[in-house]
Amino acid sequence: MRQRFASIVNGSTFQNAILVLIFLNGVVLAVDAMPGVPEGAHRALQVTDRIIVWVFIVEILLRIWVNGRSFFRDGWSLFDLVVVAISAPGTMTAVSSLRILRALRLLRVLSGVPRLRKVGEALLLAVPGISWVGVILLVLTLVAAIIGTGLFGEAVPEYFGDLFVSMYTLFTVITLENWPDVADPVLAVYPWAWIYFVVFIMVATFTMLNLVIGVIISVMDRETSDYYELEREYRRQLNSDVELLKAQMETLLAKMDGLADGTTGHRRKIEEG
Repeated sequence: MRQRFASIVNGSTFQNAILVLIFLNGVVLAVDAMPGVPEGAHRALQVTDRIIVWVFIVEILLRIWVNGRSFFRDGWSLFDLVVVAISAPGTMTAVSSLRILRALRLLRVLSGVPRLRKVGEALLLAVPGISWVGVILLVLTLVAAIIGTGLFGEAVPEYFGDLFVSMYTLFTVITLENWPDVADPVLAVYPWAWIYFVVFIMVATFTMLNLVIGVIISVMDRETSDYYELEREYRRQLNSDVELLKAQMETLLAKMDGLADGTTGHRRKIEEG
């Protein structure tokens, strides 16, 4: 019976039905958040939301039952479990702060669509590289903030009054969002300050942020490429063959040790006889 349910729960038809429910739940949440929804329609949307979340809960329980421990060894299955567990209280209670958590259920699209799953895995694998680029960017911003505070702190304290104000100012400059509003007051006092801003933008924005994009593209290209998928499969098979060969060698050595011990014991008996 369990195997029969497993073929249904893990089948593509069941998974596609759950994916349709995820999109339907997104439509329900979006309509429910719109202003001017009639009270009757609002109650109907809430009832629909509760039905969908109970379907998700039953689905997760069925997957745990049919897959057993393998469910908890799969990262995306754990992701689905956490998302449903966190978002369920938002449906069961009227507390507005918890109801916001219902929107998290839409994240299950990442695990339901294979292509999106690959993109999500690639982004996770890119985190270490992005983190190191972030460290370099933080150091550059800190150095530039120290220089900016020393050069412009007295004349333009609203932007470079102390180290933390300077770092926040430079962060807004990195985003290129209205950065001339920061530069113009400084240039009015120090006409040569354009060198400071141009060098910082060239290094911090154009170089470092493009480096972040490069890391992400490199990882995504590697993870979504069919060539690398075949390479990973080859490596998994190679590791499996190596482990099997090791086990066979250990068995063979154990048999040889047993034969050697038997031969030694037989000789000892002959000598004693």
